[in-house]
Amino acid sequence: MTYSDDMGKSWSEPSAPFVLPDIDGVPGQCRSLKLLALGGSRVLAVACWVDASDPSLPFYDPDTEGLKDTRIFYAFSEDEGLSWTEPKLMDMGQIRDPVPLTGPPMMLKDGTIACQFEINKHLHDPSKWVHKSALIFSTDGGKTWRDPVIVTEVPDMYYWDQRPAVMSDGQTIVNFFWTFDGKSQQYLNIHASESKDGGRTWSPIWDTGIYGQPGQPADLGDGRLAVIAIDRSVRPIITVYTSRDRGRSYDESLVIYDHRIAGQDSVRMDLNEAWAEMAKFSVGHPHLIAIGKGELLAFYYAGTETDYTSVEFVRLKV
Repeated sequence: MTYSDDMGKSWSEPSAPFVLPDIDGVPGQCRSLKLLALGGSRVLAVACWVDASDPSLPFYDPDTEGLKDTRIFYAFSEDEGLSWTEPKLMDMGQIRDPVPLTGPPMMLKDGTIACQFEINKHLHDPSKWVHKSALIFSTDGGKTWRDPVIVTEVPDMYYWDQRPAVMSDGQTIVNFFWTFDGKSQQYLNIHASESKDGGRTWSPIWDTGIYGQPGQPADLGDGRLAVIAIDRSVRPIITVYTSRDRGRSYDESLVIYDHRIAGQDSVRMDLNEAWAEMAKFSVGHPHLIAIGKGELLAFYYAGTETDYTSVEFVRLKV
């Protein structure tokens, strides 16, 4: 984790905020960390724990389409992230399958916190994989979690990497998905869904007309929603779009990254080829943060080689 107190001009030395404990004697690694400001100096962190007991095993098994055991821990800071409580394992209720995080927690108008994740299946589970996007909620500031909700669950459709944004009413959530069709074996346009009750129920999914992998969108507070996506089909291109109808149509667009290296997205491939291709990406995970006064911070990783990348950001006036 690193932080900036001067709008990105300088950054602290990267450091690990905490170490995730073993689960029933099984060691794990922290593979991602997501933060939510709770007001004042308080911060909530959620962390993705992945079984590290056998490093020789792949995270994804192409034979079973299963994942290593993956859990969610959470911790709190009272001093803007300088120190943290001991991380606790999130109780997922009846969910016993791997639950990778997909993004940061979200605060709703009534103080409810929603944590976003996916539900996969275990590494050696021979059953058919039906991918699910999901949320789980806390009504006590993140101390306890309950009432998980399935956002997407369609056999042979993979609505990966959900990217939800809470709109300015504090209750409407618009969610974007990196979409892979397992039957036709190809990536489709980004799809989206909307909840008007804080994530408890969801609309039918629609095609946004934008191809690629979505990133974290941002509500601009003036009726517009900013959406960011990367299209790797010809070469990696990151574009920011604005919408006045919550992702049904788009008024303006701006390319913020365009590097003339070979395309990294084959479009048509089977599921295992899609997973293998992800490991070769050298540009991706674009996200947006609204920083006020009509400005956005867009950030992403980028490089010419898979194992040699940097984190870059762009400030946008919208």
